[in-house]
Amino acid sequence: MEPLDDVQLVVINPESTAPYSGMLPGFLAGQYAADDLFIDVAALCKQAGVRFIRGSLEQIDASAKILYVRHQALSNARQLRIPYDYAVLNTGAAPAESFPSTHPACHYVKPIGQLLRELPLIDEKMRKKSRSMVIVGGGAAGIELAFAFRARYGFDAEISLVAKRSINKDNALSAGASLIRNALSTKQIALFESVEVTEAVNSEVMLSDGSSLNADVVCVATPVRPPSWIEISGLSSATGFLAVNDALQVDGCEGLYAAGDIVNLPSPRGRSGVMAVRAGQYLASALWKTLKGQRVSPFRPQKRWLTLLNLGDGQAIAVRGALAYQARALFRLKDRIDQRFMSRFKPQPMSAEMEMRCEGCAAKLPGDVLASVFDSQFEDGAVTTSHGVSRIQSIDALSYLIDDPYLVGVLAMRHAVSDVWAMGATPSSVLTLIAVERALSKDLEATEFGLIQNGLRDASEAYQAEIIGGHSLSLQQPMVAVMVEGTANQVVPKTGAELGDEIWLTGPLGSGVLFAALASGLPVGSSIDQWIPGALESLFEASQIAVEEGVHAMTDVTGFGLAGHLKEMLSGSPLNIEWAEQISTFQGVDESIARGIRSTAHADNAQYAQHLGYKAPSPVVFDPQTCGPLMIAASSDVAKRVVGKWKKMGLSPQQVAVVTTETS
Repeated sequence: MEPLDDVQLVVINPESTAPYSGMLPGFLAGQYAADDLFIDVAALCKQAGVRFIRGSLEQIDASAKILYVRHQALSNARQLRIPYDYAVLNTGAAPAESFPSTHPACHYVKPIGQLLRELPLIDEKMRKKSRSMVIVGGGAAGIELAFAFRARYGFDAEISLVAKRSINKDNALSAGASLIRNALSTKQIALFESVEVTEAVNSEVMLSDGSSLNADVVCVATPVRPPSWIEISGLSSATGFLAVNDALQVDGCEGLYAAGDIVNLPSPRGRSGVMAVRAGQYLASALWKTLKGQRVSPFRPQKRWLTLLNLGDGQAIAVRGALAYQARALFRLKDRIDQRFMSRFKPQPMSAEMEMRCEGCAAKLPGDVLASVFDSQFEDGAVTTSHGVSRIQSIDALSYLIDDPYLVGVLAMRHAVSDVWAMGATPSSVLTLIAVERALSKDLEATEFGLIQNGLRDASEAYQAEIIGGHSLSLQQPMVAVMVEGTANQVVPKTGAELGDEIWLTGPLGSGVLFAALASGLPVGSSIDQWIPGALESLFEASQIAVEEGVHAMTDVTGFGLAGHLKEMLSGSPLNIEWAEQISTFQGVDESIARGIRSTAHADNAQYAQHLGYKAPSPVVFDPQTCGPLMIAASSDVAKRVVGKWKKMGLSPQQVAVVTTETS
């Protein structure tokens, strides 16, 4: 929040959001909502002018100061090279496979995001009759999980906690051992201390004393192991974790720092969330001082800290040193601490005085402006025909709707090839124009150019269109343009809808609203994460199905919104439309619309659509779409066949209108 003019800050994380482990037990117990649990990293980065890349660290070349990252956008994504002057590593450790398992429902607590994705499966099993759960790991995490799952599933469920060592031997918990045991007993949670799990099979957990426990579900909260990238990078210490000095700098690696449970501190401390937070606070200050050339004091980790165990029922047990206590007031204390921590990471809504203009496809000129210059309407691409084969050429461009150069490259390619798909053609070749953000450093421009180029290459392979050339620029406003060429034996026009035709889309709408919400400071990062896979899905097969079945008209929904492109589809005819009762949208869109969020292109699109927008079921019909769905007009019989095949592809088609002669 105090940016330096000559510093570019980049944040790399696999997803737009990051869960806060301190509130996980409370969430599982029903004390917090899902929104309370997550920090919206993407929204914070957007507000701070920080580049946010959705990727996972795979390797580090510490001598060359290069991070090797795998982007999450495409399954065929290549490894990205991201150079740094200073880097902070806090990827989190990996789950340790503490015992062999063929159990069909064995779930590791870390990474937390994965556990949350698997939670519906756990719920399904644990909400049946006569169900049982075994939690492996007797530290603070395992104990809190046991209480949380008791609150979640009630007393009908059988819950057991297996601890490798006695609670009395845990330095952080020993003073509270009797309180913890009594609370577990009260909650009817069976505690097995000083015993190990040797194997998990079918519906049982085998213990080292020869006994076994029934287990429909196994949750593992045992100590973690170093992530694989540490060893691959040749950075591991004797324990496998990163060794750091008293400034949290990785030993022998200039400019490379680390924190959290991937490090071994010079003064040994237990791996805890408290320590990770303290290290993060230290680094936030220390790195800025380093960049400013100021003196930096060493990191001094506290020797003791307050441990607060959530019992899932409004009570908590507090342990610090030789003191321990249990009370409802202690849960209220824990709640205040956690809520205060999370409040620091809430994006601030944009003030009314701040001007925001949407980018991406929302940045295109309004339809009315184009209509005032051109006498006739154009197809999605230019068509030339020779020997019965039509050649389709189209060009499209995107400005940075999201500050992730690789993803912008992918989106630009997907957005451009959509025009060729929309005419029933097969993409073949591509020309690109990359304009990076003008910077004082050639290295920064080169890095950005490389990220965009990799995104374009991976996307061109995914959409089977070969890049045959291109051009590059350095501008104040970065953007990516793509010219696509394809061929078709039968071109499907944009116009040609007939009376009684059904209007169908290949999927939901609302990308413009999501990115407007992000720019406005709303926490929609997880919604954008959900949008990305669908936005990048190839619609080539869907377009070919439409061609083969004989639809009357086809286009793609992009910058002018659904209503605007419907106007173009009906251009030159006296026909009108009758809207469906509702329009399906992406996750988070309806909530954002209800809060008054609109893309800056919304008003122009409504004016362009004119009477076609009357009686629309939702304002989303005027929302500009980046990488939007295909839209077809077809008779009822043809639409039924097309939609059936689309569903078999895994698409979620929706009918949005019927062509009629009725006037609004």
